[in-house]
Amino acid sequence: MKVAFLILSYSHKDKPNMPVMFHTLLFANELKEKGDEVKILLEGEAVLWARDLLSENHPLKNHFEKLKDDFVVCEACSDMFNVKDEIKGKLTLENDLFGHVSLKKYLDEGYRIIEL
Repeated sequence: MKVAFLILSYSHKDKPNMPVMFHTLLFANELKEKGDEVKILLEGEAVLWARDLLSENHPLKNHFEKLKDDFVVCEACSDMFNVKDEIKGKLTLENDLFGHVSLKKYLDEGYRIIEL
């Protein structure tokens, strides 16, 4: 099975919404360990997760490292939220839909999209 987790949010009550990212990493890792293909798509303010998770001291760093190659970050949003330079070359940036990630591309490739 192919699954793409679509994350659009970052903050809750002015702090990073750790439960959303923790559960995304937990579910994605479970699927990957059982042989499924996964992608974690970051759009909108969720691109801020890319910057955070690349930090050496982030509490989810160990979970992130297992899935680092499965992250896809919106190039337009990473530019808008001023994190593009910090993540370029470290995570995959995509811009297939007017600078954004194309969901159609992933649907055509057989991915199920799950939004968290």
